[in-house]
Amino acid sequence: MIESKDAMASWMLPAGFEDMGPQQAAALEGKRRELLDLFTSWGYRQVIPPMLEHLESVLTGSAVDLDLETWKVLDQASGRVLGFRSDMTPQMARIDVQMARGDEARRLSYAGTVLRAQPDALGGSRAPFQVGAELFGVGSADADLEILSLMVESVQRCCVGTDLVLDLGHVAIPRSLAEATGLPLRDQQELLRLLERKAWPDLRQLLQLGAVFSEHSAAFRSLAELHGEYEVLERARQRFADYPVILCALEELDFVWQLLGQRYPQLSIRADLAEMQGHRYHTGMLFALFSPQRGAAVARGGRYDGVGEAFGRHRPATGFSLDLRPLLRELAEERKCPRIWAPGGADPKLWQAMQDLRAQGYTVVQDLAEGVPTSQAPAGFDALLVAEQGQWTLIGREPEFPFSAS
Repeated sequence: MIESKDAMASWMLPAGFEDMGPQQAAALEGKRRELLDLFTSWGYRQVIPPMLEHLESVLTGSAVDLDLETWKVLDQASGRVLGFRSDMTPQMARIDVQMARGDEARRLSYAGTVLRAQPDALGGSRAPFQVGAELFGVGSADADLEILSLMVESVQRCCVGTDLVLDLGHVAIPRSLAEATGLPLRDQQELLRLLERKAWPDLRQLLQLGAVFSEHSAAFRSLAELHGEYEVLERARQRFADYPVILCALEELDFVWQLLGQRYPQLSIRADLAEMQGHRYHTGMLFALFSPQRGAAVARGGRYDGVGEAFGRHRPATGFSLDLRPLLRELAEERKCPRIWAPGGADPKLWQAMQDLRAQGYTVVQDLAEGVPTSQAPAGFDALLVAEQGQWTLIGREPEFPFSAS
């Protein structure tokens, strides 16, 4: 019994990690390639950053948000602390700065595993497969609109036939209201942290303790009611008419809302002006796509201007990412290419027939055990390769297979 337990312990994986079987791996790889090809058609060039970097690089611009999620190790070669990437966006900012030639726009894409010290949710993966795109060098809402459009089309390819809901927010709105309170910077940061958690009772108590002027206090608390459909933007304009920065942010939201509605009529759009997720990192618009079948967002993104400043250059930036792993169940159901069973043997004509089939997109598996000849395809296969009158041909469950052997 002890030996059995030891054997079991040797192959058990750590919590939050799992193997992917052949079907899941094929589905993930197929969708990874499809999304990268989509990004390429929009002008986004793929880069492949390393899994491990100096800790200060992987935490650039987001140390408070990502520090606890980052696995750290000591580099015995340099004596410096290294961090496994828990998000690829800081790496994209570093690469953009290294590639910089003037102020030109740069479009980058990526796909790969990231590692998290803690899962995003109870029982979640600690090794998400992150796919995303980042646009550097353009500070206008046009860049946010392009990234949003690409995010919608990416998720549509991963969640075919699913109704999607887009949530919009803007960090500048609550941040401006926090500054208007006149509270010390530390209290402003606490105010935003409480807002991020939607801890309204604690938030109201902090405003009262800070003796905030009633008008600014009421303005901040009104964020709790500013969520919903398009009319939210008009209510916000009336409520914050004396806040120029907020009016500017509302115009940006209006701009992308109108055009996304035209481009994707089936997309449901709503706003939450109290949304502050990742506010220490993001600097402008925030967005997340949801599917009714899932509680968590399928994809997230936003503007994060200046993240490259730690690498020596301040650049406007906006982007999005999604995790392919939670979508594997849907992706695995996609139609696979036909599977062909071939008999054993070293006949040159048989070999050529198998190669021709593979070149035409079929999956061909040869019976290396050279079992008993069969007159029909075994279970799990669509057709059988057989010799007829000196030529190899297909016999399958479907009436006819488009195949010609040379």
